[in-house]
Amino acid sequence: MPKLPFLPVASAAGATAVALLLGLSGQAHAAQLEGRNVKIGCLASLTGKGAEWGQTAKISMEMAVEEINAKGGIGGLPIDLVCYDTQTLEAEALKDMSRLAERDKVLAVSGPCFSSEFETIAPQLDRLKTVINSYCSAKPGLSAMSTWAFRNTLTSDKQLKPVVAAWVAEYHPKKVIIIYDAEDAVSKSEGVDVLPPLLKANGVEVLESLSFRTKDTDYSAQVTKAKSLAVEGIALGACYQNAAAIAKEMQKQGLNVPIIGGACASAPGFIEIAGKAAEGAYMSTAAWLEDPRPEVQAYLKKFLARNNGKAPPYGGPRAYDIIYSYKYCFEKAGITNKPADLDSDRDKIRECLSGLKHFPGVAGEITFDEVRDGAGASAILKVVNGKYVNVAK
Repeated sequence: MPKLPFLPVASAAGATAVALLLGLSGQAHAAQLEGRNVKIGCLASLTGKGAEWGQTAKISMEMAVEEINAKGGIGGLPIDLVCYDTQTLEAEALKDMSRLAERDKVLAVSGPCFSSEFETIAPQLDRLKTVINSYCSAKPGLSAMSTWAFRNTLTSDKQLKPVVAAWVAEYHPKKVIIIYDAEDAVSKSEGVDVLPPLLKANGVEVLESLSFRTKDTDYSAQVTKAKSLAVEGIALGACYQNAAAIAKEMQKQGLNVPIIGGACASAPGFIEIAGKAAEGAYMSTAAWLEDPRPEVQAYLKKFLARNNGKAPPYGGPRAYDIIYSYKYCFEKAGITNKPADLDSDRDKIRECLSGLKHFPGVAGEITFDEVRDGAGASAILKVVNGKYVNVAK
């Protein structure tokens, strides 16, 4: 079984609560709804640089929809999951969001994944008046842009804080450089705002910060510069494809120093592309699939069967949990699903999500903080023998 990101949430009581909610959520509040189906929107980067994140999220959402529909749907109606491929492009994501809100008239939207997409859509939400709930956007501060913006994940500052501490404790680097993608929102945020203070707090000096562009394929100049500075570590603000290419360039030039990467780098693709150059790298994540809880392993077994045995990054289980949290809030909030009540239904959903605390899911409990970002702890991933291992104590 492939080892991959997942956040442990523990107790037998918690597992029982999950089972109850997954099977029975909202039944006490469920009334028969109007119409033929309940529409939920889906924004997923099925192509472009974020393809692995979007494809696995879509599979996970479809799994949740099928499970819920098999048990009677929401208020007696099946879920209709309306999905668009954002192509990991900001303009496409905004266009798709407008379609979902204004033409398809969905009740709420799961996604988008990437922070650049989320940051483009969020300022328009007060006009669209439709909830978005991202399963993997991690740039700090974005949910504060609108009360319709939610993120069922951990921002990269929360993810990276324990990872940086563990990386420094193992490798003891005294001087490092940061290499980051200046065009990707979360990667730039990690390179400029998140990693520097975290490294400093752990006694590490940042000698220099070097940038690149998302579509770059040659990182020889950055790695050559790192060698000339005799660095003892490389911190990356980069998505998995770029991070893997940098690791391979380091191997090519004989720069054998440890790597640490952030939210977008921890997909399975990093190991697949980098190969042996990935060994020893530390990564952050917002979920951990080795959690032994039955509901986690049931999700993973079903997912692997659908995805040729390949496990998802943390956005997969986070997206799965969003669909179940929507079922809970749709039923608990007492929506009618009448076309004339669309605005009031959407507002009821927003109010329910705003107050959601300790809602159990396979990725861990869903609790939104004061700016509607996910709360909780992060796993700490290290690449060991070609697999991600959670080394959190």
